[in-house]
Amino acid sequence: MRFALTLTLALSPAPLLAQDCSFVTECYEDQACQDTDFSLTADLTSERLITGFGDLTIVAAKQAGALTTLFATGDGAEYLLSRNGDAARFTAHSNVGPAAITYLGTCKGEF
Repeated sequence: MRFALTLTLALSPAPLLAQDCSFVTECYEDQACQDTDFSLTADLTSERLITGFGDLTIVAAKQAGALTTLFATGDGAEYLLSRNGDAARFTAHSNVGPAAITYLGTCKGEF
């Protein structure tokens, strides 16, 4: 895993080691989306997504042009953070159910 993160950082010009993301819309399964106030910090140095419900472990990172994708794991779910420009999507895929939650928002800074 460290290889993937190191490779991503090495290929990025002047990378930052963290970025803050804010999400204003939450969509649960096939229910109507609703307003939310959810945020996280993507910290590549500690290989963590830091959230209000606990830290998630980043297991892989991928960059293709302007699109950056982080894959993370945590207690009972798998997570995906995608960012292209200012637009960001964060999804949680529960191992119980299955069930998925999608968050729509923005991230500041670049990796």
